[in-house]
Amino acid sequence: MHLLTISFYEFGQFLRILLWIFLPLFVIVLLVTTYIHHRRRSREAGIIVENDGLLLAVEFPDGAGTTSAQETPERTGSSLSGTEDLQSSMGQGQPDGDNLYKGLLWMKQKFEDYREQADQRIGTLKEQLEQRTAVAQQLKDELAQAKERIAELTGKLESNMSLLMNIHKELDRSLNIEKASATPEAASGGLSSEE
Repeated sequence: MHLLTISFYEFGQFLRILLWIFLPLFVIVLLVTTYIHHRRRSREAGIIVENDGLLLAVEFPDGAGTTSAQETPERTGSSLSGTEDLQSSMGQGQPDGDNLYKGLLWMKQKFEDYREQADQRIGTLKEQLEQRTAVAQQLKDELAQAKERIAELTGKLESNMSLLMNIHKELDRSLNIEKASATPEAASGGLSSEE
């Protein structure tokens, strides 16, 4: 009887509430099951790798690629590549616990070498940065000195220009006075000659 009194709007609100609750729960459950499945697969793959032996892929900074254990130096064109070098350092034969330990030690040594190289690169980059900041500071100081010189020269130029303007005004005034004094004399001289 009460089911007939529910409107479609109320029913839609009820479905929205259910979606807001169960959709995040569904996503969380999906993520957890995916993670558990991934862990189980990686464990199974780890057991297979232990049974089949340890296969290492190493990236070399000089660009020499790695080769598989089946390839010979004649086929690759190089004397010893990364995995063959690892096998020769660990000894020929199937990898066991001792060889696995030697392989891990070799990887640790390579990691430490790469870290030292990175530290050296960082050191040289820091030195270059310090040199460039010193050069930038020196250029800023030179720029400030040049601005001061420009301001000083501008002040001198303005004072010289005002002095030149005053000289020009004085010359104009003296010329105007001479012209003014010359014209009355000429005018008076002309009258005296007419008389």
